[in-house]
Amino acid sequence: MRHVPGPYADWRAWLDAFGEGTDLPSDHLAPIGEQMGPHVQERVLRHVAEAFARRQRRWAETFQRDLGALSGDPVHALAATLASARARLAPLRRFCVSPAMPPALRDELTSALNDTVRSSQQSLDDSVRHAPIALQAVVRENRLTTAPPPPPSPGRQSPGRRVII
Repeated sequence: MRHVPGPYADWRAWLDAFGEGTDLPSDHLAPIGEQMGPHVQERVLRHVAEAFARRQRRWAETFQRDLGALSGDPVHALAATLASARARLAPLRRFCVSPAMPPALRDELTSALNDTVRSSQQSLDDSVRHAPIALQAVVRENRLTTAPPPPPSPGRQSPGRRVII
């Protein structure tokens, strides 16, 4: 049986990749809405929820694995692990605010992700409560709940610098 390309197939392929940890461009995805028809819309929404859950679980498992494998200088290792975990949250955050999804779904996904991140941060805070001050500072300065700053746009100069010719 041959599958006909269309919005459902596009979403399904993209969501399968996203759930497995691959970040593909999403500009080609049709908005999820009534124009898809109720049955297709329901199936796409189910796949959205499944892909989000898989990706979120993948993030949490990787974060726990990385925390368990800290070696060398604990301060630098923990700072690098937290920076990496925050960077891996970026695709999930973008997914949660995708304009192709209905606003109610975006709100629900954002809330679920925020709950997971807050829970992970609280667990981390609790685990370093009696640790050396340096480790507590690393956790405080690298909170998971704070998104990393976006990379500078190409061609943009740093503030306070000017070109002198």
